[in-house]
Amino acid sequence: MLRKILAALAFTSFLTVSAIPCQATVAIDPALGWSGEFAWFGGIGPIGFITTPNEDEWWSSDWSITTSSDCVMPLVTAFDQYAVGDEFAFYFDNVLTGWTSTHHDGSGYFHGVYDDLALTAGTHSFTFFVTATAPDLFEGSAMADFSAVEPAAVPEPSSLLLLGAGLGTLGLYRRRHRSRAVVSRAYGGRN
Repeated sequence: MLRKILAALAFTSFLTVSAIPCQATVAIDPALGWSGEFAWFGGIGPIGFITTPNEDEWWSSDWSITTSSDCVMPLVTAFDQYAVGDEFAFYFDNVLTGWTSTHHDGSGYFHGVYDDLALTAGTHSFTFFVTATAPDLFEGSAMADFSAVEPAAVPEPSSLLLLGAGLGTLGLYRRRHRSRAVVSRAYGGRN
C-alpha cells in the first residue's frame, strides 16, 4: 500500500514539475520598455538566453509585449560591446525584419537600429539571431533596448477629405451660377 502511495506521489509531482515551463518569455512593459543583456552559445544561430537587469536570473530567448491599442515603439536596438565581430538579425513576430540602420561604432562594435516599429493591439514577439561572431569565439553576449511605446498617430479620415472636396465643388458651382445670373441681368436676360 505504501508503495502505491509513493508511486502516486512521484507521478503527481512529475506531472506538476513537467507542467511548469522551463523558460518564460521576457515581458516588456509597454510604459517602461526594456533594457538588458542577451547571450548565445554555439556560434551563428538563435540567441541562447536573456538576463534580467540585475543579472541574477536567466530567461528564454525571446521577448514579448502586449498592447491594448495600436502604438509605435520608437526604438529597438541590439549592440555588441564585448567582442568585435558579433552581428545580429532582428525578428518581429517570427519574421526576419531588416534593421532601419546598422553601423559599427569607433571601436568596431555592431549596432542594429529599428526606428518606429508599428504595433497593432495584441501580443507581439521579438528575438535576435546571431549572424556573425567575433573571430575564434562561439559564444558571447550583447545588449538590447526596447523603448516604451507611444500612441500611434491617427491619420485624417478620407471621409473628411471627400466632404471637403464636395463642399468645395458645391461652392464653385454656386459661384459660377451666380456670376451667370449677374451677366444675364446686365444684358436684359431673364431674372
